[in-house]
Amino acid sequence: MAEPQVIDLSLGELDLVDEIKELGGEELLECIQCAKCAAVCPMALAGFPFFNKRVIQAILIGSRETLLDDSSIWACQSCNRCTEICPRQVRPFEIILAMRRVAVREFALPTLTTDGLKSLFDVGHAVYLKEAGKSRKKVGLPEKPPSTLAHPQALRELQAIMRKTALAELGIIPMGEAEVAGSCEV
Repeated sequence: MAEPQVIDLSLGELDLVDEIKELGGEELLECIQCAKCAAVCPMALAGFPFFNKRVIQAILIGSRETLLDDSSIWACQSCNRCTEICPRQVRPFEIILAMRRVAVREFALPTLTTDGLKSLFDVGHAVYLKEAGKSRKKVGLPEKPPSTLAHPQALRELQAIMRKTALAELGIIPMGEAEVAGSCEV
């Protein structure tokens, strides 16, 4: 059996709670740790160490570095089951997004996250399979799905929005004036 981890609470960053509240996790202190969110969380079921309930616990004790050193906050699938089931309207998903904002500010992003953001900017999809058009055509679908790939104006709008975010200010991914038509090839 693994030794229990002892956490020195005096090392916690007290300002982390306020920072998360400012970044969209306003209801953080309403959490009563009932674990209903954990019961429906795909991250918890998959075995990630920091699923929604544990992310909230870590924030409450000020474990910024622990959360930044672990990629779990990036594994959230945005299913919002946690938000739907929460009896206190805590919106755990919003708290995870707020923690991601902290991570972005501190350049604590896993490589795959950066790659996904770059792909989102370039083609409008965080996960983009260049040869997908051929597979779609084989099963009778249009080569380009009804997304930014088929609508270059939508991609330009998405890029304009991304250029106005903290990501652009921080320079985490290149956001130059890409040629949209060339970016959307399937």
